[in-house]
Amino acid sequence: MMVLGFARRGEYVGGRYVRRAVLEPRSLLPVSAACLVANGVRERLAEILATDVSLRLLEPRLPDPDAWHAIARDATCYRVRGPLADAAVVLRASDALAMAAAAFGESPPELREMSSIEARVLGGAVTALAAALAPVCGFREAPSLEHLARLHGFTTYFELLVERPVAARIGIALSREPVSSGSVGIRTADLLDVPLELSVELGRGRLEAMEMLALRPGVVVPMMTKVGGLGSLKVAGTIVARGECGTIHGRYALIVRGGSEGS
Repeated sequence: MMVLGFARRGEYVGGRYVRRAVLEPRSLLPVSAACLVANGVRERLAEILATDVSLRLLEPRLPDPDAWHAIARDATCYRVRGPLADAAVVLRASDALAMAAAAFGESPPELREMSSIEARVLGGAVTALAAALAPVCGFREAPSLEHLARLHGFTTYFELLVERPVAARIGIALSREPVSSGSVGIRTADLLDVPLELSVELGRGRLEAMEMLALRPGVVVPMMTKVGGLGSLKVAGTIVARGECGTIHGRYALIVRGGSEGS
């Protein structure tokens, strides 16, 4: 979409500094949709790294061919397919190493080739992050990832700047711009009959990456939280309430004692 803007550089005209009006391309992707992706990535990174995560969003743009070439240079790219648009997760070499090191609880190493174990851990982390792309891709269940040799056929791009606990950039590329529509939006009443999958988390454990790769049937996984204490009620992986777990009339049940923070 072409919008009216102003040239980045000005010039002196009649003793005055003027920036001329220009038409420039601008993405139709709502910033609110990118914010949903950013928040989902932040939550999933916090689960993967078992610590608080801070990140910033850079607004969606429409890169020109030279910019796309710079974005993809020495980058590891994964494609996620969806009914609304395909997306690509783009990690430059230094960012991919930083993310893999963070999964092992280590500091970012000097720039080098990733080991096979680091590549597998990184792929698992990106698979978990891919679920956060649902607002822009339109899928209900996150599909499998595909490795991309190059970024071709993508139009829109925005970046997530991870600031804590590791400094890294996560690029998100989309294969098409949203279609502008004047139809009436979805009302709350339209969603009342939509079925939601509920799950209850009784306890939580923590595994090092090497232990995760060594998981086999019959392995005992230690839990860090007390089983039998407060349980967490989740909707599509998001905690919405907490309460006590037990049985009522021979059926497992959760007595809700309160909501979760931010619910």
